[in-house]
Amino acid sequence: MNTTTDLHEVARAFRASMPEEGHVTVFRIDMLDRIGIPVVQANLIVAKEPATTGYGYGFEAIEAEVGALGELCEEVHVGAWLKRAPRLHGSRAALVRERGETGVVDPLTLCLPAGSPYTPEMPLSWVEARRWSTGEPVLVPCDWVAAYPYQLGETPRLITPITNGLGAGFDLPHAISHGLMELLQRDGNAVTYRALDQGVVVEVDTQDEPEVAGLLEHLRSLGIDVIVKLACTDFGIPNLYVVGNDRGAPTVPVQVTSCGEASHPDRSRTLRKALLEFCGSRSRKAATHGPIDLVRAALPRDYVDRQIGVAMLEEEEGRALQAMAEWVGQDAGELRRRLAGSVFSDRRRVRLSELPTVPAPAVAESGARLRLLTERFAAEGLEPLVIDCSPAGSPVKVVKTIVPGLESETMSYHRIGWRGVRRLRGRGDPLLLDAARDGAQRVRLRPEDEARAGGPAWFDARLADETVGRLYPLYRECGTFSAQLYRRRQAA
Repeated sequence: MNTTTDLHEVARAFRASMPEEGHVTVFRIDMLDRIGIPVVQANLIVAKEPATTGYGYGFEAIEAEVGALGELCEEVHVGAWLKRAPRLHGSRAALVRERGETGVVDPLTLCLPAGSPYTPEMPLSWVEARRWSTGEPVLVPCDWVAAYPYQLGETPRLITPITNGLGAGFDLPHAISHGLMELLQRDGNAVTYRALDQGVVVEVDTQDEPEVAGLLEHLRSLGIDVIVKLACTDFGIPNLYVVGNDRGAPTVPVQVTSCGEASHPDRSRTLRKALLEFCGSRSRKAATHGPIDLVRAALPRDYVDRQIGVAMLEEEEGRALQAMAEWVGQDAGELRRRLAGSVFSDRRRVRLSELPTVPAPAVAESGARLRLLTERFAAEGLEPLVIDCSPAGSPVKVVKTIVPGLESETMSYHRIGWRGVRRLRGRGDPLLLDAARDGAQRVRLRPEDEARAGGPAWFDARLADETVGRLYPLYRECGTFSAQLYRRRQAA
């Protein structure tokens, strides 16, 4: 899908796949910024519930609309699938006796929080995924399928569900590739950016897309010092993120903290996606966390008033809510100061032309892209698991992808696996210990994964929280308007 006509067809199909009991609204939010890049918000409105929301961005408005509706499809259809999917309840030990060792994923491979109470005898809720390479069924815990905790319909047992590994499109290879690249992105930057930013700046010395070069120059002309940074090149795939020190006049100070992330076999596409997501992040942060009167004047008033009316502060993650509420009370200068030593750091430089890449034509077709990704995973002993959550009777395909061995949420929820241990141990990071110590938690791994990571390890959770400090909103954000409403409540 690469023509304007095709994109309009995609947008219509995404809209048509939404449940009948809901109402879809789509509107632009980029008037809350001064960049001029289209940013679109799509919402599914259901009675007495906060809106489910997707955001999109692009050089053209229809590109942004498709992105927003696609993200909305991912979250809505995965939640709907999980609600109707048959569940098995029991411990892994019991299920393995019925289905065999390979028929039930081992949670110790799924990046548990350090110190997790998990045991093979712990009763869990499971649903069925498929090994993409063979089509064989394999049970996975529901915690890893839900996009949000409320979609579980029960209390999470092992992790806080997150929106990682979702994909949508018109064919399964496209949707699966999208989900896998998001998993790669989160895995690659888990312990290399934000509070743990390694300061590796990418010099953009080659540019295959004139639009990207023009946007970089445009941003700099606005007083936004754009910094392209390297998270890693694991699997021979560049993992980039884009930040920008806005020295001008951001609409709301929190836009100074915006970031865009991407991982794609073609380094030019990686840069394009990360840069556009950075632009989208600026508008999204203003629309989600800006002063309510400002947002009400810019966005549809009925949407704003409805969201305020159904906001549920009691269901927010307390740390994220309080941290963001503190952030939105700061001016841009203070937020710049907090980011200076990490997010905006410049300690080492690499050239974009030096990063690995696969020529765009070789991965333009979704099937070829998926084959490359699965081959790169297989070379390191990793295998994607896929759940097809596509709505019945629709051309839209939606998936949840899981790759045991990949990681995320290390500095927020203290989740860490053997890859994270190897990274931290390799650079001598004090977060990783070789023996127990007060404040440190044992990293939960299978014996074979413990061995390949260099032996038993303990993660210093207390030091992690101290390191993140007042940067926690870089990791987890509270819901729409929640920070501003919380401030109003505190003031009252």
